[in-house]
Amino acid sequence: MLSLSNDAFSDDVMLSTVLCFALALVGTGDSVEEILERKALRGASISVAVMDAQTGERIFSRDIDAPRTPASNQKVLTTAAAISELGPDYLFTTRLLGNGQVSKQGVLSGDLILRGGGDPCLRADALQGQEIEDPAQLLAELLKSRGLTRIDGALVLDDEFLDRQWVHPDWEQTDLDFPYAAPVSALSIHGNCMPISLDGRGSGSEPAGKLATSAPGYSLRNEVKWASGGNTFVVGAMRPDDGGVIRLRGRMSHGVESRALRVPVRDGALLFGRCLVSELRRQGITVRGGIQREGGAARGLGADSELVRLETPLSLAVILANKESDNSISDHLAKVVGAEVLGDGSFAGGARAVKDFLRDVVDVTTVGFAMSDGSGLARSNRVTARQMVDTLVTMNQAAPGVRDLFIRSLPVAGLDGSLRDRLTQPPYLGSVRAKSGYIQGVSALSGYASTSSGRLLAFSILINDVPKGVSNRLMKAVQDDICRDLVDRF
Repeated sequence: MLSLSNDAFSDDVMLSTVLCFALALVGTGDSVEEILERKALRGASISVAVMDAQTGERIFSRDIDAPRTPASNQKVLTTAAAISELGPDYLFTTRLLGNGQVSKQGVLSGDLILRGGGDPCLRADALQGQEIEDPAQLLAELLKSRGLTRIDGALVLDDEFLDRQWVHPDWEQTDLDFPYAAPVSALSIHGNCMPISLDGRGSGSEPAGKLATSAPGYSLRNEVKWASGGNTFVVGAMRPDDGGVIRLRGRMSHGVESRALRVPVRDGALLFGRCLVSELRRQGITVRGGIQREGGAARGLGADSELVRLETPLSLAVILANKESDNSISDHLAKVVGAEVLGDGSFAGGARAVKDFLRDVVDVTTVGFAMSDGSGLARSNRVTARQMVDTLVTMNQAAPGVRDLFIRSLPVAGLDGSLRDRLTQPPYLGSVRAKSGYIQGVSALSGYASTSSGRLLAFSILINDVPKGVSNRLMKAVQDDICRDLVDRF
């Protein structure tokens, strides 16, 4: 067993917008009430809730029961439910089991079963603190250390733990070629994306592109052209077609150093299997039966059949989900909560589990709540500011292990995560821990503010129907001014 630990009008309108933005940047000393009356917010639908995080006293309310699209603020509810329902010490488990005897010569007479536990952290960026670049390579090395030399059967992919609706139907089709809309599956590796490198330092007819991970069954069609100007890099990749071909298109200047891209695959479990077979081969371990898929293949096998176990902590997933607003991890978390709590590892199962958490643990009305995914990428998600802020208060009042992990996972203003460039001046620097959220027409910020008097406030700012032509940068400035008022006035 290997267990890993973790320590984007008219001249008069444009001028008005610019002036409002400038005022918001410097802070005006306006109260929350005054900030919400700014011209830039006319036409927007806004909910704001503020509570004392320690006593539960309601301090400010504006349309707190109106269902709003939360964007990535959905992650607040997803991670809160995951920590509360799974426990802060929960471990994701990926197992390799032998369905047959292993001879003294290291030959497995049957199948090697790869059993997935919905772990979203088997990827280099998540495991960099453990100095693990390739989880498939690690698994292959561990098998070799057990003396395995050959598998007479197949590598069987057991992805039963989560369902096979890998992409939510409410996700925009235009999003599906981007890593933030990668498939969500019980077996996930490299974020269910294929890494690609592209180098403009050669002299060929096109920039040199290659797949950065060895996985049989995928190939690259490089259609990138040389750009006439200097320092140009406008390149995109398309998900593999049914034949596993990834198209790379765009323009790149001569001399531009190697750049890395990631493109989602269609089937994360199959990517995992292909990567593992490739690494087994590199370790001198032959898989005679190829790759097969059988949900539940590991059921009924005893403890003595387990050859290798790889574990990563929930804390690693939760911190990445909130600090870096990682969609893939958040959607895996939602499905895993559904699987563990309700026996339903689907988007719908995760939604029911989070709704039950709101009703039973947070003790807040779920009227108006509608959850489609765990990340907030789907526009069909609906949350009220009451549900959001009551969750924040509940998490602050939870048992120490639950509370500490949840609060530690939130970005800190001026210091890290998605808030590293916001509220960077004292006394606001470090005084706000919150999750931001943005999709077109939606801007949100929910979390905690430590006030000048020593109080801890929970707040939720949900802005929908942002007028066309008004940037999210301006919405962020409005949110930051509300935070300044909370810190200064309370």
